[in-house]
Amino acid sequence: MTDFDNTPQKAVILWLSGLRFADVRTLAEVQKLVDRGAMVELDPSPITGPVAQEYQAFTGKLPASFGFFDTLIPRNYTVTEETTGRGTAHKQLPDLLRTVGWTLQSAEVELSELASRLKSLTSAATDLPTCVIVKCAVQKNSADVSTALAQALQIAEKWVGKTGLIALLSDTQPAAVKRLVNVNNFLADMGIIERDEQSGEVIWVNSLAYFAGHGQLMVNLLGRDAQGAVHPQDEYEEVRDSLVKALPNKLRDTQTGKTVIERVYRKEELYAGDYLFCAPDLVVLFKPGYGPSPRSTRIDFDEEMFKTSDADETVMAGVNPAMVSGFLLAAAPTLAERVTEYQHAPLTAVVPTLLHALGVEYVDMESPAISTLFSSDYLDAHPIRSAMQNQELSEEDEELIISHLRDLGYV
Repeated sequence: MTDFDNTPQKAVILWLSGLRFADVRTLAEVQKLVDRGAMVELDPSPITGPVAQEYQAFTGKLPASFGFFDTLIPRNYTVTEETTGRGTAHKQLPDLLRTVGWTLQSAEVELSELASRLKSLTSAATDLPTCVIVKCAVQKNSADVSTALAQALQIAEKWVGKTGLIALLSDTQPAAVKRLVNVNNFLADMGIIERDEQSGEVIWVNSLAYFAGHGQLMVNLLGRDAQGAVHPQDEYEEVRDSLVKALPNKLRDTQTGKTVIERVYRKEELYAGDYLFCAPDLVVLFKPGYGPSPRSTRIDFDEEMFKTSDADETVMAGVNPAMVSGFLLAAAPTLAERVTEYQHAPLTAVVPTLLHALGVEYVDMESPAISTLFSSDYLDAHPIRSAMQNQELSEEDEELIISHLRDLGYV
């Protein structure tokens, strides 16, 4: 339930995807929000990408919860674009607020329309508890962001007054990359992938694994892949163990000699739940400054394993999560003031944190609300509950999973 006597009844969320805090931190309106509010940096989970990060930011769930792992999905040694997952997407923040009686006003606009649309939405608000959400994408080197944001924050502050909530959210930021890496070239050099000497085509029946998408490392598994070469169970685990050990140590920048992969995760280390069976076998986490080459994401090869990026080239997908961290900066009577340690929290903590600040209980989230952002008085009266997972599986979900298992030959 929501206690409207002690919690905000008006909220404005300015969602500026791609905004870097460093670009606006000196803005007077932003500094004012910092002085009377709380801030945290937000780290997405691997695999990074705008679609996955948007989902984490506004559902409080990892995309894996509905069978979505990457926008580029390998199928029979080709890659297709997929953004919808295999199951039903979870409710977003607006849906969760509506269920407890809040009115929602929202829009997705161009940066130039940010202030005018926010003014229009707040003017149309009723006396009911109301949350206004305006989202826009901030392009690299946008000269107008300071002006647009300053005007929007002025409108938001005037509308919510001293008792409301203002939140500035960025789910991702562009990351500079020094070098693009083709992991498939490395796998071929190591003999993990076998290629025809004349045509360069992959001989799949003699290939053990391949890289696809923005960090997926797939074992070429018998019974799953079209020309699988690796037997399930023992041989499968041997291949995975070898790749987990070899890639972080042996894949080195040809210019510096330094390693470029921070870690290779087994899928069970990152994912759990109903859709684990369709997760990538391994996930490659590049070190800051590196990312997958475009050709490698399509299960292809480059002339060279490494390519030096252009000086101003930025990437959001497939890079180290720390390089694309977003942030949440918010002020409300329920939140602490001048919390500026810039601690890190999961991107999935945005929804439970905002809900808790508005006095709304939540369940089935990956992360709890971020306790350090709240005033001690509010926490005494409204303790943060740990994230609650709903383990029940609907009949529809059961049938969906069984159907996928049947398609893969497991049932």
